[in-house]
This record gives sequence, structure tokens and C-alpha cells, in this order.
Amino acid sequence: MDDDSPFFCMACGAPLRESETFCSKCGSKVGEAPVAQQRMQSGQPEKSSKLLLIALLSAAWAAIALALGLYLILSADFIVSQMDAASLELLESIGYSTDDFAALFVIIGAVAAASGALAAVTAVLSLLKRFYIVALVACIISSILVITGIAGIIGLIVAYYLSKSKHEFVKYENKRTNL
Repeated sequence: MDDDSPFFCMACGAPLRESETFCSKCGSKVGEAPVAQQRMQSGQPEKSSKLLLIALLSAAWAAIALALGLYLILSADFIVSQMDAASLELLESIGYSTDDFAALFVIIGAVAAASGALAAVTAVLSLLKRFYIVALVACIISSILVITGIAGIIGLIVAYYLSKSKHEFVKYENKRTNL
């Protein structure tokens, strides 16, 4: 058989003659291959609802965290001004001023917003099925930023499912040219 043949079996990749209707190596009918094999050969990932669910959960968290973070950053002084006198006296008795407490709300807001931004990165990359490592790292860091709450646990669950969906991301061949 000619190794320079432009025709190859879709199932096993063996070279084929133009006149062959069945592969001499695996017996598959020429032009037919399992759908997963065709996608793998074409560089397209398999379709799955897992990545869509991951993207939706990440996008929902991104929206909530960004909104909460911006609210806390922009409303820190207002939140402190609404505290009752007893709470403010308690803060002052342990050495904190109202400005310190407002700064704490700004910091919490910034952390929430950063978590939301990283969740948005995870959502977009999951939808695009690109840059698996970046999507996974962004998801993990987003989860760690809010680990004290239920959102952190949900984020780590999303990271787990993202790691199980690695095969669905498009792989890029690293092509080097010799100079």
C-alpha cells in the first residue's frame, strides 16, 4: 500500500487506496467512523452538557459576586452609618474606628469582585472550550477567595467537574519550526 496516499481510514488512520471501500487494517467502511473518533480527528471536542452547566454556574456566581463586591465597595460608608450606637461603641472599645470598619467592607467587596471576575473567566473559557488550565486555575482561585461560604464549596465542586471535563476542551498542537 502507498504510504503517501491522500486517503486515510476515518476509524484507524491507516492509508487507503482511492478504490478501496473497506479498510484493510480494521475493516471499517471507508468514510465511516464513530462520531467521537471523527470529532477527535477533526480537533473538535465532544458535545456535552457538563461544560454548559459549569459555564452557567460560573456565570451565575460571577454575576452575584461582582454585584455584591461592587455594592460593598461603593456602600461601605453607608453600611457603617446604619449601624446602631451600641455596635459602634463596641468597635471603639476594642480599638477600631468606623473608618477601619468601612475599610473592611471595601476589602471584602474587592475580594468578592475578584472572585466574580475569575468565575467569569471560568464561564467564558468553559463555553469556548478553550484553555482548560486557565479555566481550572481561575475556578479554584475564585473558590478559595470565598472559601468561608457556601459559594466556595460550590466553586470547588465546579472545579472538580471542570477537571473531569478536561477531555472536552480543544487541544492545541505545539508546532515548532526549525530555523
